[in-house]
Amino acid sequence: MMDLETLKDDIMREEGHLVLEPYQDHLGFWTIGCGHLIRDDEKDELMNPITEQRARELFVLDLGVSIQDAETFYKGMNIDDNVKECVIHMSFQLGLPKLNQFKKFKKALADNDIETAIVEMKDSRAYNQTTNRWDRLIEKMRKSI
Repeated sequence: MMDLETLKDDIMREEGHLVLEPYQDHLGFWTIGCGHLIRDDEKDELMNPITEQRARELFVLDLGVSIQDAETFYKGMNIDDNVKECVIHMSFQLGLPKLNQFKKFKKALADNDIETAIVEMKDSRAYNQTTNRWDRLIEKMRKSI
């Protein structure tokens, strides 16, 4: 059984901390809170400082979406909770549209071939952009081999 509180803490730690003022992430996207990408329809509210409570609300909403998206991604696969948590981390960072581009990774998971899934994680733009974070995810994936 997945421990949601630990997952929540892990993702929050990976994102850094709650940032109450908008900032541009390493790719230049406007972000606030705990890695919340500011959408065009949120700019009126979120291009200004927010409270810690609002930042936490956004994080909980984003995490819920990430879990649902990850469940869609690995639906029907026979993978353990550890691997599922890694996919949730990836979903939180990338979103489902980008996660769905990991076709070889998805096939490897479907085949329960964790070693190939790790190779596919390393062979990605996301790995090159956030290497340390993805190395930690890969170490977590290795526990399922």
